[in-house]
Amino acid sequence: MKPIILGLPDGKLHAAPTLVALGRGCFKRHGLEIEAINAGAHTRSIPAIANNEVDVSPQGPLLGFCQIWDPARPMVMVADQGSVKPGRGEGAIVARTALIESGQLRDYSDLKGRRVGLSAIRGDHDWLTLSAALRKGGLTLDDVEIVICDFGEQRHRALADGEIDVATVGRLGSQRRGRDDRAFVIWRREHEFRERQERAITFSHRFWTERPDEGYRFVRAYLEGLRDYYNAFERGLERDEIVRVLAGQAGEPLEAVATEMVPTAVDPNGRLNDRAIASDIAWFREQGLLDHAVPIDRLIDYRYLDAALAMP
Repeated sequence: MKPIILGLPDGKLHAAPTLVALGRGCFKRHGLEIEAINAGAHTRSIPAIANNEVDVSPQGPLLGFCQIWDPARPMVMVADQGSVKPGRGEGAIVARTALIESGQLRDYSDLKGRRVGLSAIRGDHDWLTLSAALRKGGLTLDDVEIVICDFGEQRHRALADGEIDVATVGRLGSQRRGRDDRAFVIWRREHEFRERQERAITFSHRFWTERPDEGYRFVRAYLEGLRDYYNAFERGLERDEIVRVLAGQAGEPLEAVATEMVPTAVDPNGRLNDRAIASDIAWFREQGLLDHAVPIDRLIDYRYLDAALAMP
């Protein structure tokens, strides 16, 4: 049996429930061989799964995903991988340290006129996040100065040098480096002002059509890891062990994962936030970024999850 190619994101903690399933041997117990690879940023990982270069990947309903989604050969989302809900999700809007210390940025309405660093891809998740924050202050993107600024170190430097006032930073490691360098401070966590389906376990078209038996076993095994993750952070069961697994699998410092990581929200039965997915897709259409519909009932396929849930 050939291995299942699992494409993980650059920021591995974005795939935390999958890391738990890997680290605790869930897939091996179900007779599956997993080859986990770094699929890179979404600009690389989305084409990889669309072109069947990887079999399974945690993907979100991003603009690039919706644009490449093909109704004739659809990728399908099969289980929750994590979402942003009240109190859960580490994505954040960060701001220049001086702007916070001076009291110039207190509420959402104070974003008016600020220089906002955003991805060159209009419709990337940072555009959605800032748009939601602006709405909380009665503002729109027309009320800020948009500065194209890529994720990662470019944003750190731009904030530290005062070239931009605010931006989004999602990875725990990036947030820690920015804080330690005093390049920025976390101003608002994304979960304070919006919900979002961050990622879903997604099958390539070739995988779910040609290897359905492995697809069923994958979801059953994954569900075990998902529930271990849920029980650790929602019920406190084996939390220290799950933190240790996550730190080891993600290559992050144990202390940082234990004390600074904001867990993602997960449904213990693997159900997705279809309302949030539909809302993001609607925003793409409203902004003129997506010229075709992406039907939720064809994007989400619960047959694998339903079968897993029905098993004793």
